[in-house]
Amino acid sequence: MALRQSLFFNALYAGLLLFGLTLPISKSAGNVILFLVYIVVAAGVLLDKDIRDTIVSSMGQPLTLAFFLYFLVAFIGVFYTENYSDGFHISNKFLSLPAVYLMAAVLIQTIRDEEKRHEYAENILFAFLAGLIVLNGIGLMTYFGIIGHKKFVLPLSPLNVHHIWFSNLNALGMYAAVSLSLFSRRGKSMHAKWLLMVYLLLAASCVILSTSRAAWLGILMTSGIVAVLSFRREAMQNKKRVVIALAIVAVACVALYTFVPIVQERIGLIGSDIVSFSAGKGDATSLGARFLMWKAALKMFLANPLAGVGTGDYGSMMASYIKAGQFPEFLLDFNQPHNMYLFALATNGLLGLGPLLYLFYRTLGFAIPRLTGDERERLFAFLAAATALHFMIAGFTDSFFNIQILRYGFAFILGVCVRK
Repeated sequence: MALRQSLFFNALYAGLLLFGLTLPISKSAGNVILFLVYIVVAAGVLLDKDIRDTIVSSMGQPLTLAFFLYFLVAFIGVFYTENYSDGFHISNKFLSLPAVYLMAAVLIQTIRDEEKRHEYAENILFAFLAGLIVLNGIGLMTYFGIIGHKKFVLPLSPLNVHHIWFSNLNALGMYAAVSLSLFSRRGKSMHAKWLLMVYLLLAASCVILSTSRAAWLGILMTSGIVAVLSFRREAMQNKKRVVIALAIVAVACVALYTFVPIVQERIGLIGSDIVSFSAGKGDATSLGARFLMWKAALKMFLANPLAGVGTGDYGSMMASYIKAGQFPEFLLDFNQPHNMYLFALATNGLLGLGPLLYLFYRTLGFAIPRLTGDERERLFAFLAAATALHFMIAGFTDSFFNIQILRYGFAFILGVCVRK
């Protein structure tokens, strides 16, 4: 029986490694692995009492309730929506958040040996970074014309991964790489150092070439906030390292703006976008289009502040506004307002915004106090805090939970990091 249980949990561990490795590369592979892992778990729970007891006792993870509340509100919103098809499609997307979180958090936590548990969790993060290295390598080969037919084409979006998704997923990888290099003993080995260095160099290049201002802002602000949180909790002798790190980031940002034309151009467009929007040309700019979508989403929220227009009715309400001549027709090209807070308010009202904010609150409430723990605690706390903060900040410009690769990445990282 012990052998059977050992084989069972080793198979699940292999599934988590494969999920982390393939998450950045293939949506289909991620879905298949997620399905297979749950099939194996169901079989183990049905056939073995010890496995069943172990799995059930590990279900009460810190974010289990928060993720399920977020899904539950969206699911309830389906029953007063006019477009049931879109409603069920969206609520099904949100169901994958607790599904991915529990897959990682519960299965890692079932490992009884604490040393092995931490080792396996770190290995899963390294597998995730290895997958990102593959994606970024393909991206740079595409940019330089080694593969494909998009030589020097910007924004960079390898394997048809949208450039905004590409850059924000890389941001999560960058936080993971920094966490492993700072707090993991295994991250200080020569092979791990090379892996982390290669990833960080590739990621920095690809994030710049993605031209996503949302990712740039998210990385910059998240780095500053996490550094300040760490600074407050560092011993006096270590505070110099934090100050030096912040100074390096500041100098790097100034150098990028000064010497990299694409960075100058994209940041300079912010002012011109605002001017164009003020002149009534919102459809001509990326930022102007977002302003219009945000205005429409607020209009939906105000129509029903408590419960919103319904989980599946964002598109149909936008169509009615356009038909009435209130907004330009091109907004029909978007199925969400490019703002996760306004999407929650528009579709599910204050009842939808509450669980979203609660999810971030629970994550930061778990992570921030553990920044003072031992190195293993700090590794996961640092990464969890950075992941939550990045989504909170960059989420102002996109509805990240509507996008599979980012939804899976968020839930997977928190599943690895936020566990009892």
